[in-house]
Amino acid sequence: MSQGKEQAKAFLDELALAIARQCPKGTAMERAVRRIIREARKEPPKKHLGGPEAAFLNHFVVPVLFEQIKLFANLTDPRAREALLNEYHRSMPDYSAKSPIRAGKHPFNKAIGSTPDSVYSAWLKADKGPTQSCPDFALIDPFPHHIVFEGKYFPSGTLKYAQRELVKNIYQAFFYRGLAQLDATKKGHPEWNYDYACLLAFDASPGGTLKSAWANLSRVTRESFWGGANIYVMILGGEGEIPDN
Repeated sequence: MSQGKEQAKAFLDELALAIARQCPKGTAMERAVRRIIREARKEPPKKHLGGPEAAFLNHFVVPVLFEQIKLFANLTDPRAREALLNEYHRSMPDYSAKSPIRAGKHPFNKAIGSTPDSVYSAWLKADKGPTQSCPDFALIDPFPHHIVFEGKYFPSGTLKYAQRELVKNIYQAFFYRGLAQLDATKKGHPEWNYDYACLLAFDASPGGTLKSAWANLSRVTRESFWGGANIYVMILGGEGEIPDN
């Protein structure tokens, strides 16, 4: 493994620990997320907290990620805001200045399992064929490692369902990582050029089924995502039912 890749992994390892320290455990996360959503509905400026996934990512992840990139790369707040691209940057200007949306459209989408017939039908519809990809957030210069993130929140589901979700979610991270490099545009779109992708998911299910779906894979298979595909799989939570104190 190259030195740069080792450093990127070290950053993501530490990020996982830092986020875990700030998050409620197990199903306590689901109660926290529901409370955040209820409170956000009373305050229109908090639309970035309006759904379960957005509440998890923007309340629990983005602030921690911002602090971690400052620590890791010794960045000031303004420089860290340049480095962190966030889909909800307009609602969270303290953390990010731009969106991670990709400037160029393309004829593919990140949904796994599409049939050739459905893909071709989409291509025939000129107004719906091209896709403009927008991940949840990403890291670019001046951060030393270019990483695109796919964030997910898993509230409940059987092990079989969790297995399907794991495959779909990892594939989406893989899809973003595989898109071709594009230069920055005069209209303000940042460069699209990522070395690594990260699936960042939280398992708040009572049975910890998403975490189990990942853990049930062999060590060789789990390590191959990073070693052979530059995909870091970060499954947080998964402690299962947490009783009220």
